[in-house]
Amino acid sequence: MSRFTSVKVDAETHRLIGDLAHVLGRSRGVVVRDAVNAFAVWREALLDEGAVDREQRLALANARHHALLASGELEISAAEQADRSRIGVSRMSESTFRRLTVAERLELRRTELEAAFGELGARNPRLVDPRELGRDPTSTVLTVELDDPDRFALGALLIAALEHLDALVDIVATNARSSWFARLPSSAGDRPGTHPPG
Repeated sequence: MSRFTSVKVDAETHRLIGDLAHVLGRSRGVVVRDAVNAFAVWREALLDEGAVDREQRLALANARHHALLASGELEISAAEQADRSRIGVSRMSESTFRRLTVAERLELRRTELEAAFGELGARNPRLVDPRELGRDPTSTVLTVELDDPDRFALGALLIAALEHLDALVDIVATNARSSWFARLPSSAGDRPGTHPPG
């Protein structure tokens, strides 16, 4: 059985491959293989650059959001929040949304997530490095601030996050009573912040 398979190309490309093979003193198969490998390396470099650019854009968007939040420019009515939610959801298909990172989903649906969290007494959801809180590096952690440090509706917040971000996340309240977390086990699958206080 031959180790090679045929690849169909248009006549002009076929002629170009033949010319390159003649000039380089190589077979057509080697020319095609090297061209594909070179394209893969080039494309991978582009994707890496795109990922870095995307992370920088998200960081800038996050910083801009918090600056506007601090200045009071993001104070909008509940009706405006509902309108923004409907518009944001209508612009993207679910399959496209699922291909986004959690950070991108949060930026896209921040308004509606903040509205849902606000009804549960939590505000300012923010993605943090899970290692900062001693969590599994592969986990996704959102921090929130509670309107009432004695009221942490964790179960409802987790459901709201799942509904709006389509992802399982851990939620940590930065101003909750520390005794809640001190009593909770930290083993895998039973981490602090993943269960309501007892």
